[in-house]
Amino acid sequence: MWISFDEENYTLIGKDSDELSIETSPETEQTKNILGETNFNHNGYMPSLAVEYAARLEDAIYEPLQDIADGLLVDDDKITASLIVATLTDEVKESDTKSLTGKGFKVPVRIVVTNDGGGTSGYSIPFTAYESGHRIQGTVAVKDRKPTFTAAGTSDTTVDAEKNEE
Repeated sequence: MWISFDEENYTLIGKDSDELSIETSPETEQTKNILGETNFNHNGYMPSLAVEYAARLEDAIYEPLQDIADGLLVDDDKITASLIVATLTDEVKESDTKSLTGKGFKVPVRIVVTNDGGGTSGYSIPFTAYESGHRIQGTVAVKDRKPTFTAAGTSDTTVDAEKNEE
């Protein structure tokens, strides 16, 4: 999973975690009527992702996260980011230099910093990313740990995180 505040410079998250998953948080309700029949109502999902982020100055998300934490920001234009999620052909590892591809999606998220500080292991800015829009399905290609997203059914709608490295 990658997060970006500018849709160009993505940071691979989960480097310091042994587990990283999106909580789907379904909103469901079961009721029983007077006839003894059970009714089920599914009102959708409210996905979120909790990240234990170990702050690194070189990460593209560091400064925006630090700004959110310092200013306790809530303005949509300051806390909105883009999340890319992919199921790839192999794991993304530090030593990988081959290209990986797979299905995935891109979705806008709102970032809420849950605290900042840390212990003897270093400074951290844990946050939760709440999905705040529709998931765009597509293909994710990864080379040198940088994602390129192509929306399904198009060839010209890409988010290329390698643009700034040229």
